[in-house]
Amino acid sequence: MASKVIEWKALEHAHRDHSNEWYWTVGSIAIAGAILSLYFGNVILAILIVLSGFTAILQAHTPPNILLYRITRRGIQIGKTAYPYSSLQSFWVIDEAVHDRIILRSQKLFMPYIIIPFDSTKTDPDEIRDYLLEYLDEEEMEEPVLNQIMERLGF
Repeated sequence: MASKVIEWKALEHAHRDHSNEWYWTVGSIAIAGAILSLYFGNVILAILIVLSGFTAILQAHTPPNILLYRITRRGIQIGKTAYPYSSLQSFWVIDEAVHDRIILRSQKLFMPYIIIPFDSTKTDPDEIRDYLLEYLDEEEMEEPVLNQIMERLGF
């Protein structure tokens, strides 16, 4: 049984610098969507679109924090949040040259996947895989489509 703790520090998400045009585009799309919603008489959707646009701009502008990631015999810890193995179903380790990550399938309805970045030059992906195999099933998974879309859009 694994008694060792695997830990590393990494950014909570990839951060991209955005041009002023990017911010104007996101703001313009949000305002256009809100105006269109108001035209069709849906005030609540218009408010939601404006708030979503503002939140997206704020999130894109805020630099990511550096978090401590830990894999222990009790579960996985990301910063101050702990995920016991009993709340997880399976995992998949993706070892790519640029974008190494662990995908965890959670049992939670509103957060079915947890994506954990790591650097394979500093943390051995085989060690992570072997450790997690003692507690979780390995299941080949792709990063959720919504995450891929958000990454391509620069979020």
